[in-house]
Amino acid sequence: MAEAEYVPECYACPIGTVSMAVQSAAPDATEHLIRAGRELLGAFKSMLEGLDAFLNTMEERSKPKPAVVQSIPIKRSPRKPKR
Repeated sequence: MAEAEYVPECYACPIGTVSMAVQSAAPDATEHLIRAGRELLGAFKSMLEGLDAFLNTMEERSKPKPAVVQSIPIKRSPRKPKR
């Protein structure tokens, strides 16, 4: 009966297909799919946050650092005469 509500375009659309599948599925299966989808989105979010942190670190490392020149005094000892 639920299929009578859909027009033929719904069968070609991924959203319409999911909607039809969810309506005909058992409530516990629907709840499981929703939880699994939430976990998948959480994992994807964590991956993007990690990638963002990695890219920020690489950007910081690639910035040119000012050249630091240290003056080191050199003490010369007197030359020994050649033999």
